[in-house]
Amino acid sequence: ILTIGGGVIVFTTVLVIFWTLLDVALAKAIEAVERGAMIIAHTNDSHTLELPSYHLLGKLPDAVHALAHQLQKSRGDISNALQTGAARAQEQKTRLEIVLKELSEGVIVCDSQGRVVLYNLAAVRTLGTNQALGLGRSIYKLLARAPIQHAIELVADQLRRTPGGDGVAEFICATLQEGALLRCRLSLLATDTKEKSFSNLGFVLAFQDVTAEHNAVRTRDELLRGTLADLRGPLANLRAAAENLQAYPDMQIDERHSFNKVIAEESEILSTRLNTLANDSRALIGGEWTLADIYSADLAKSIIRRLERHQHISLTMTGIPLWLRVDSHAVAVLFEQLVVRIHHYNGASEFDLEPMMGDRRVYLDLIWQGNLIPEVELESWLNEVLHEAVGSPTIRELLVRHDGDIWAQKHRRAGFALIRVPLPASPMQWTKRHEKLPSRPEFYDFELPLSVSAETTSRLNQPLSELEYVVFDTETTGLKPSEGDEIVAIGGIRIVNRRILTGETFETLVNPGRHIPRTSTRFHGVTDEQVKDKPPIQVVLPQFKSFVGDAVLVAHNAAFDMKFIQLKEVIAGVVFNNPVLDVLLLSVFLHDHTQNHTLEAIAERFGVEIMDRHTALGDSMVTAMVFLRLLVLLEESGITTLRQALEASHKMIEVRKQQAAF
Repeated sequence: ILTIGGGVIVFTTVLVIFWTLLDVALAKAIEAVERGAMIIAHTNDSHTLELPSYHLLGKLPDAVHALAHQLQKSRGDISNALQTGAARAQEQKTRLEIVLKELSEGVIVCDSQGRVVLYNLAAVRTLGTNQALGLGRSIYKLLARAPIQHAIELVADQLRRTPGGDGVAEFICATLQEGALLRCRLSLLATDTKEKSFSNLGFVLAFQDVTAEHNAVRTRDELLRGTLADLRGPLANLRAAAENLQAYPDMQIDERHSFNKVIAEESEILSTRLNTLANDSRALIGGEWTLADIYSADLAKSIIRRLERHQHISLTMTGIPLWLRVDSHAVAVLFEQLVVRIHHYNGASEFDLEPMMGDRRVYLDLIWQGNLIPEVELESWLNEVLHEAVGSPTIRELLVRHDGDIWAQKHRRAGFALIRVPLPASPMQWTKRHEKLPSRPEFYDFELPLSVSAETTSRLNQPLSELEYVVFDTETTGLKPSEGDEIVAIGGIRIVNRRILTGETFETLVNPGRHIPRTSTRFHGVTDEQVKDKPPIQVVLPQFKSFVGDAVLVAHNAAFDMKFIQLKEVIAGVVFNNPVLDVLLLSVFLHDHTQNHTLEAIAERFGVEIMDRHTALGDSMVTAMVFLRLLVLLEESGITTLRQALEASHKMIEVRKQQAAF
């Protein structure tokens, strides 16, 4: 029994010691790690775990310390990044503030509701100490709403008609409190000009105060009109006196003396009034009312929108659209008023607006079915005020401002009449449109490099998505590199991780050492004058090679560009042994159903907008955007590596050669 009892005691003692050791070396140690981890996570990432002198956690504490070290490093990196980012943001903010401060034009940026989100010092100077100017406040508390809304609608119409265009409207606007007149330029904050609706976009408004200029012009016009009226009497007297002297050469001396006296007195009056006119006119600021170019179709849309508030009245645009140079908002107000007046006069409710060219003027014909407006009635309308137009001019004043006129006549269609308003035509009416230039010929007198360096060979099995590319283009004096044509420009842009790095580009003009034919200048716009002080190709090619490095070269019709480069490698002391991918050949591989593989055709196929066509960097950018889309399709077709892409290109070379043989 004693032996059994002693054994139990010993076992119990050992068990107690074991549990005590387990509690200290394991449970307590785990608690220490848990507490330490919480400290590291939330308060002190450099904390050292407070562990028992002996524990059974093995390397777990070391792992926690390693995590703590990485956390500390990551937090440090994040902190540095935030500080660097904040510093850069502050630097950019400071530069922006300096730029905005130095601009002489007032600038206000608004959101889609017209709330001010940015303005510069010039805006404050121009608008004075207007308390309505402030961030978050409505611009319509400062400026008249109608001209701004009109300009927004015009810009939206421009962008719908020509996606990627400038989308700018110029107009005159008045401040609400002081009535000052501002010459304004408005553009929308549109990132995607292909969208159908532009109603939710903010806008940028740049403006200058032209109140003094406008007042001077108005004063000048009034002075001229008054002077002309004052001159009619003296001129009539002069003419009568001269005609009498000529008609009656035998008149009595006293009568002749009287007529001569009239001539002398009236001549003195004319001279005095002309001198007064000359002196007064010198004090006036010269210039014309600010007018802007507008397409008649856009003007018609604006008038149609204005007529929506008048029930039972409609207007349709007919004829071929023409370009005008007018105060478009005021002209839209004018035609709205004319339509309403005609409707009230004879009940006409359906109107056509037809533009016609006439002696470098655009005749805007307002046409309706019904009776002609009598001249006396139309004359009475000319003194009506256009209250919604800036400056509230009368119809007569608006026509004078545009050096225009107005009259009524019968239309060529029986039973129809019209009011014709001749207005200034825009120079854009006669601006020569850019002719469509033919694509460069394809060159396949050599094969794209499949025999590449050992370093390149190691990349042949790399996925296309992991490679670095330089997309490039050249502009040349002609199309025959083997017959003396030379490079005049090189442009390139880098692609990394399927991202076009717009901040990493290469662009330079090259002195070709020969005359650039006008036929080539038509393509790229580069002239002899532009390149006369530029470096020659032997200087430029090493710079371009340094930019390219070991990247895969990409071009459209790459054989053409590479031929020019390879012919100059010896004198430049560089060798371009980079792999080359040809967008044209890859397009042929993917889309053998079509024969059209020009850069324009491929871009249109992929929905890529073409900008700065026939400039080296512009074409490089378009080619880069096309190439990224090609990569997706290549991978879907099983072409995933550089080797496979090069082999596909090589096959297309052979196919094109065989096709050319027939």
